[in-house]
Amino acid sequence: MPTLAPMPSGNCPLVRLLCFYTEPDSNVTPEYIEETSVSPGQRNYPHTKRLMPITDIRGLEAHFNLSEHSFCAVPRAFTSEINFELAADITEKYLPWVKQFIISHVQGSIKVVIFDHCIRKASCMKTSHRQVRKIHIDQSPAGAYARVKRHLSESDLRGINTENAYFKIVNVWKPVSQPVTDHPLTFAEFKSLEADDLIPVRQTYPTYTGETYAVKYNPNHQFRYWSNMDTSDVLLLQCFDSKRGSGDDGKPNYVQCAHGSFELDESGDEPYERKSIEVRCIVICQFV
Repeated sequence: MPTLAPMPSGNCPLVRLLCFYTEPDSNVTPEYIEETSVSPGQRNYPHTKRLMPITDIRGLEAHFNLSEHSFCAVPRAFTSEINFELAADITEKYLPWVKQFIISHVQGSIKVVIFDHCIRKASCMKTSHRQVRKIHIDQSPAGAYARVKRHLSESDLRGINTENAYFKIVNVWKPVSQPVTDHPLTFAEFKSLEADDLIPVRQTYPTYTGETYAVKYNPNHQFRYWSNMDTSDVLLLQCFDSKRGSGDDGKPNYVQCAHGSFELDESGDEPYERKSIEVRCIVICQFV
């Protein structure tokens, strides 16, 4: 069995409902279709809710890293004054900060290419940028390579195809406006995933077709969350790392982070106050 990171003694996990992939009745290729950027998309497969233990990593941030666990939590990292209601502030101030933050915190990183960012606001309505409940990975291996071909220059593509360099896709996530009191993120330790848990899903957009992973329920999954995240806390989720693993013992070939959100209030009376920003980055790295 893989060795998982230690948890604090006496820190009992929450037990909450998480949303997992369920096979559709018909023999169809799983697909998510988003016809416009302002309306929510449609999928052709259902989800099933399962109770799972979710353990807090607050106070144990140093035990986790991208290469082994697929996520990294950095407390008190962001202290700048930025108005996240202003697109110019995000573009001119926050995105450059994200690039420098990744260079400082991702081992071997030499260049960061940001290909997307969005502000999410929790909502009980089905909107395009609300919290994402389903457990998923943003890119399958095929989806990751499609992303780099779409967003990297020819010279950068040549660089990552050498023996000296590789790439990661990393999401940088933090709350804005106020601390997270509802719909926090949950993320699975990579070592608890099995290759058979991961289901490729075609993602169809008006100008682009990619591929993600949906995640099937497995009672062996080890889910974590980071309690009481405030606006200075920054979470990194590794969606892909092109360094290929062994895939032994039924494990996935690449270190990737399965994640989603959950309702913190056990009674189900969850408010909808969470607001966050997520920045998606291609990180070019050199072997060290």
